Amino acid sequence: MFAAIEVEGVVDIHATDVTGVYATLCGLDGDDPTAGQKTVKLPKNPRITCETCLAIIRHAKEYKVR
Repeated sequence: MFAAIEVEGVVDIHATDVTGVYATLCGLDGDDPTAGQKTVKLPKNPRITCETCLAIIRHAKEYKVR
């Protein structure tokens, strides 16, 4: 799943957090006006643009379940 979050006017598409603790894999909660965060509508055919979310995914892919 994806989440579109605007931080200080810049919108990034994030991977969602499967634990339910945060809105995104990188730790943004997506609803913190004091930090300039707000959730916005996802674009059609979203792709992850958050570099931190992508780095976490790339790192996790290095480990195989055995």
